[in-house]
Amino acid sequence: MATGSISSLGVGSGLELQSILDQLKEVDQQAITRKESEVDALAVQLNEFTVVNNKLLTMKSAALDLSLSSTFLARTVTSSSESVLTATVADGTVAQSTAVAVGRIATKSTWMSDGKAASTTSVNATGSSQNFVYQVDGEDITVAVADGTTLSGLVDLINADTDNPGVTASLIDDGSGVTPYKLVLKADATGSEQEITITEPDQLPDLTMTLQGETGANLNASLTIDGVSYQRQTNTISDVLSGITMTLKGAGTSTVSVANNDASIKEMIVSFVAAYNDAVQEIAKNTSYDEETKAFGILARTTMRDLPYALQNLMTSEVTADSEGLVVTMFDLGLEFDRDGTITIDETVLSAAISGAPDSVAAFFLGDDDQEITGLADKVNDYLRELTSGSGQVDAEKTAAQVRIDDLELRIEAETERLDKRYEILTKQFVALDQYMSQMKSMGSYLTGQFDSLSSMLSSK
Repeated sequence: MATGSISSLGVGSGLELQSILDQLKEVDQQAITRKESEVDALAVQLNEFTVVNNKLLTMKSAALDLSLSSTFLARTVTSSSESVLTATVADGTVAQSTAVAVGRIATKSTWMSDGKAASTTSVNATGSSQNFVYQVDGEDITVAVADGTTLSGLVDLINADTDNPGVTASLIDDGSGVTPYKLVLKADATGSEQEITITEPDQLPDLTMTLQGETGANLNASLTIDGVSYQRQTNTISDVLSGITMTLKGAGTSTVSVANNDASIKEMIVSFVAAYNDAVQEIAKNTSYDEETKAFGILARTTMRDLPYALQNLMTSEVTADSEGLVVTMFDLGLEFDRDGTITIDETVLSAAISGAPDSVAAFFLGDDDQEITGLADKVNDYLRELTSGSGQVDAEKTAAQVRIDDLELRIEAETERLDKRYEILTKQFVALDQYMSQMKSMGSYLTGQFDSLSSMLSSK
């Protein structure tokens, strides 16, 4: 047998042969056990490389956000009275505060018929076909109404007309007395350009149309800004205030205010610093000496040990990309280094810099392409992209660890096989020894018996 124990081994000889065999094998197994422990440690190291890589990618993502010009062009817009208007703003719009007076909102041209007792009431009982004519933007639209056409039938004719210029007919029940059913003809769009005109409201013998609401220019939105009056066909207006789209809701006054998105920029910078701290703390924890365990971290003997210093040098590098030079390092944004290598940010200083020198803050992170000045965000992003790429430093360390694991596992397999064969042979030798010793013991007992018998015979004579 190659492994295990033979329960009878040593019985014949009286020697602890099985114990001797087990102890010898335990000594020889130590070399394999050391390699297995090394494989376990490398597996932990391999996993830790992945953890570090993910934290570096998080930092890279934070740097990427700060490397985009749109980050610093983003704006916020508010309306002091959203019952009057709401607004959206495009990136890069000039910060401003503008008073807007809305005289009226744009409405849709509408006509309504007299009431009928039922939707099936006829609107043409003349015995012949009649025309229902209305105009939109000066063009006549003629709908042929056959004899016996009902109110609901006329609705269908208008809506299905291939020449329909953008109006919708509907049937309503307003609940008024015995004639609640009415036809409503409404423009699909607001404004005077979509105004409906009916020159003969009673052209159908059994139907009379009546104008509802405003006509002409009164269908248009009306607003005043800085003493200048404007009229627009719709309530969505994007060509009056540059970069601002207003949606009118009702008459009244409101102040539209555009501001830099300082809160978002501050949050991105704070997240950038937090990602840096998270990465360097993870690396430091796994490379430094632990006083409790009296051992270095799992990454201490890798190139990761120098990474915090490289990142620190990046974070403190100087970038002068604008003429004012109010922000040229992270220290100008309130950065302070702690004793453990992490960073803290004085958010009061950071807020003051973002609001007081927004162009300098943007230039510091973005750089200047025309002057070939690389901003801090691109410096960090480029460095981390190379570091975490498929051919980067972290991947190289992972590959080396995996190669070492593969090599050790092959050696463990080979050495285990050799050890098993060795002890298979040694076990056979011990069995043979036990048998030989048993034979010698039996022979000795036989000879002793013979000598004792001979001695007794001699004594009796």
